Amino acid sequence: MTDTLPVPLNVASPDCAEDFFAGSAARCVILWRAAGLAELREVLDRCLDLPARPSTLDLIGHSTRGHRLLRLGQTPIDMLDPQVSAFFRGLAQAGLLPRLQVTAVRLLGCETAVTDAGQRTLRMLSQTLGLPVFGTRKPLLKSHSNSAGFDPAFAHLLTEASATRQPFGRAGSRHGRHPQDR
Repeated sequence: MTDTLPVPLNVASPDCAEDFFAGSAARCVILWRAAGLAELREVLDRCLDLPARPSTLDLIGHSTRGHRLLRLGQTPIDMLDPQVSAFFRGLAQAGLLPRLQVTAVRLLGCETAVTDAGQRTLRMLSQTLGLPVFGTRKPLLKSHSNSAGFDPAFAHLLTEASATRQPFGRAGSRHGRHPQDR
């Protein structure tokens, strides 16, 4: 019987990659690094040269303190940020993720599906990409990964964008923006 589960395409922020996956156990053997959106695009373009197979795009990094948004380098993945949303719209318009056979995107940082801002970003990213997008409900540890990346045994820590609540307004928060944006 063949394994039909998608394999992770692991892209980590350099500030967490070494510490998070270092240690005596082999964790996340194939790991790309991206310190921002431009480097993420370069990684995805390079992956076009690899044999295509169903995969999840696993973006791995620390989350921001207040809003718990995943960070690639110094860039929080916040779909209210015009540059971030334009980047992901560009990926969708180019059809890059379908060509890579990406079946879902996972924002693997501590509690990326807990706050209103995080949930809003999950929903907006899913809508933009036309793919399921997942975030985490708990802090992630080294033990949540294996040599392939995020260990499927911990899938219960993930929340899909479609399962998040939209408390008020279309953008997912009381006023449609972060409090510091006002």
